[in-house]
Amino acid sequence: MQRTIDTIEYKGEEMSKKFRHYREGIRKSFVIYAIIPVVIITLASYLLSFSSLYRTIVSRNYKYNVQIADTIGNIIGTYQNQADHLSKDGGMQDYLELNFSNSKLYSSFYDFVNKMETKGNFFVFDDKLKPLIQSSDHIPEYAQGEADFMWGPIRRMLDMPEKVILARQPAFTADSPSLTVGKAIVIKGRVAGYITFDFNKRDLVNLISKNFSTSVVITDKFGYVIACTNELLVNELGKIDVNFRDKSGVVESKDDSQYVTRTEILDAEISIYTLTSIGYFRSMLILTGVLLSLLFGMLTLTTYLSARKIADSKTKVIDDIIRAIEHVQNGNLETQLKVNTNDEFQVFAEAYNQMLGDIKNLIEANKEKARQNVLSEIKQLESQFNPHFLFNTLETIRYMVKMNPSSASTMIVVLSNLLRYSINNTITEVNLGDDVEYTKNYLFIQKYRFGNKFDYEIHVDEAALDCIVPKLIVQPIIENAIMHGFANRQSLTVQIKAAISEDTLVVIINDDGEGMEPIVLQKIRHILDGNINNSSHIGLYNVHRRVQLIYGEKYGVDLSSEHHGGTVVKITLPVSRGGSERAEGSHR
Repeated sequence: MQRTIDTIEYKGEEMSKKFRHYREGIRKSFVIYAIIPVVIITLASYLLSFSSLYRTIVSRNYKYNVQIADTIGNIIGTYQNQADHLSKDGGMQDYLELNFSNSKLYSSFYDFVNKMETKGNFFVFDDKLKPLIQSSDHIPEYAQGEADFMWGPIRRMLDMPEKVILARQPAFTADSPSLTVGKAIVIKGRVAGYITFDFNKRDLVNLISKNFSTSVVITDKFGYVIACTNELLVNELGKIDVNFRDKSGVVESKDDSQYVTRTEILDAEISIYTLTSIGYFRSMLILTGVLLSLLFGMLTLTTYLSARKIADSKTKVIDDIIRAIEHVQNGNLETQLKVNTNDEFQVFAEAYNQMLGDIKNLIEANKEKARQNVLSEIKQLESQFNPHFLFNTLETIRYMVKMNPSSASTMIVVLSNLLRYSINNTITEVNLGDDVEYTKNYLFIQKYRFGNKFDYEIHVDEAALDCIVPKLIVQPIIENAIMHGFANRQSLTVQIKAAISEDTLVVIINDDGEGMEPIVLQKIRHILDGNINNSSHIGLYNVHRRVQLIYGEKYGVDLSSEHHGGTVVKITLPVSRGGSERAEGSHR
């Protein structure tokens, strides 16, 4: 019974560690199935939207860059082809070499420029930089003196007369030329003149200013800006900001973040940069994330409070049931459930109340049955009187009647007291003093029987005499000592000691007999540890079993022995005083 209760308590503790309130399950269900899907869908939409927006920015930037590159490449490429064509035209060479006037030559320049979307100023210079044909009265700086042979477009045309050159010009005003297309006119292996087309900065800016959300920068291969739609991207040296030069993709600057696409055209002579600010995009992303976080926080709090209110109202009956079950686990079987919900919980409560009544009736029945079983076993153990002792004593009395009638009479009186005490079933526990007096009768008979071969000593503290002990607790131990102690021995002495140690009564019976071999000692100890005895070692087991049945497993008999060195039996009992007779242990 005790082990069953312990098992239930252990399982109860194990279940409590894993226990989760039903209302918490309802709350979590609200959170899992209400908030989380909304959060997931919103976040997915949020990320998808910004991802699509980012891809749109990248795609538009790239397409615009390609468009600008194609436009600039086609226009300048067309001017390059025209310059190359005119430099090889026979009429142009005759004009320079023979100084023949040619109206067709003039017309070809004007007709070509007028057809172009971007109008460039054209010039034809002789080898001394004297303008022969011109569309503007303003002579460009690169052709205003002999020093110009040392630098700029003229120098490059002299160095590469067979190629059409592209040269950036420092445009100081919007109408100043910023890009020159030029080709040397070679006659008989000598540079006889120069053809140039100049593009004003304003015209180039107008050409690339078709998208206000994207900045465009045109540079030469050295990074010098030819034209741009955003002067903030040009440094003090006239070059594109070093943060963006030769870069593509997302570029971080100190003030903003830009997505940059860079394309090289015209044999890498010119680079086209398109830059789209994505700083606002990131700001919007962060702001939207903060707003969504606040929204989700408010949604979570509102849902949690609502779920808590709903869960509390729907699980009140469950709380009552749990509290009732906890009372039962703590041993209180008087808690009844009062549920009037007209649903499954009311059926459960009625079944619980019925089950509780059945359990109480069953417990009472088990208690009574256990009480009767303990009483029966104790009585049975007490009744196991050794018949050999009785036969030997009667045989001794038979001889004494003939030889010493007076002593025989005394022996009969002692034996009568001994038998009366042992078979008195109305007494289960006695004072230790009474049990010692009974034991003295037994020792008297044994002393008379063995004579000088047997002796005994009794030392019981005065404080221990009125302690309550089970009846017949000392005599079976002495009987066992006499039975086994005389083996291979001519004499035997038994000592009985009793004293109180703290809250424990200790009774020690030791003898100087033969003792036990280790294997026998181990066997007897094994018997004492069990609840069933099928061996011939009755005395020790009976005392040990009765003590544990009455007082619990904390008390009992402890045995120690050495072969040829005697045996010590130690009985531990709780200190209990009084004269009440008990049929079962109150310490269980």
